[in-house]
Amino acid sequence: MIQIFKYIGVYLQLITFVLSLIYLFKYRHTPMKIMPIYLGVVALTELYCSNFYQINNVWIYNILNWFQINMCMLIFVQYLKNLELKIGKILILLFNIFYISTFFIGLNDFWGETSSFGYVAGMIILFYFLFMVFKQMLEIENMKSLTYNLLFWYAFSLLLFNTTSLPLFSISNWGNILGEFRFSIFYVLFFALVLSHLVLITGFVWSKKKFTY
Repeated sequence: MIQIFKYIGVYLQLITFVLSLIYLFKYRHTPMKIMPIYLGVVALTELYCSNFYQINNVWIYNILNWFQINMCMLIFVQYLKNLELKIGKILILLFNIFYISTFFIGLNDFWGETSSFGYVAGMIILFYFLFMVFKQMLEIENMKSLTYNLLFWYAFSLLLFNTTSLPLFSISNWGNILGEFRFSIFYVLFFALVLSHLVLITGFVWSKKKFTY
């Protein structure tokens, strides 16, 4: 059953990637134009690992987590201005230094466990970006224009997934710490993934180019 859910998750991510290309015309004028690269790398990596590299692949996901967090922050930092922008750039630099350092100083084993310390640090910084972007949108938009803006749907999808995954991915070794309970955790993550991608898909379809920036 778990394997079936894994494949559903993988192919849902592929569908999201394809839709990001189909609807690229709506947001290619915005910082979100790199989103298909981000979604494509994630979807294809998941597809490869689920079919050809199912064991001893933790190191791949450590690189993928680093890539995902950087891509999200790279998009959102472009929406900040003045002091907020300077703070954002410093936070991105500090995140990268800390993420890489966790493996060298032994906080996490790059080859054998997920990058829990780096992930938590990245999520805290990403939440800062999400807060600033939501604050900016709420200050200048009404509810109608907000729902037509793809940036709202993208930020909301990340908020949904990451508020669920943060406490779970803060655990570096599920097998040793959670035991059989890790299977329940998998289902929680699965439904969070599905919900977040359905939100983003809704954004691709519902959003309008003239309201998206």
